[in-house]
Amino acid sequence: MPEITLQPISVMTDGGGHEGHLVLAAGHLVAVLSRVTAEETLGEREQIEGWFLEAGFGPCGPLMSVTPPVFTDLDQALAWIRTRLEAGLDPS
Repeated sequence: MPEITLQPISVMTDGGGHEGHLVLAAGHLVAVLSRVTAEETLGEREQIEGWFLEAGFGPCGPLMSVTPPVFTDLDQALAWIRTRLEAGLDPS
């Protein structure tokens, strides 16, 4: 499994700047996550605060769902990314 690293970055979304992370696997960008509040997810899905998948690339890109996931914490997001990497192309 490639090393996964997070690079903090501000992500400009509809509600303004949000705390975010670039997710790199073996130095390749595989996802962009941004922090969302429960109010921001209201009406779109179950109301949940956490980390929204703003963009996914490679194995994290083609989602089977119309609505990208919101993860309750970064550990959950990274577990999902690892699962996608294991099932798809290894970016190393």
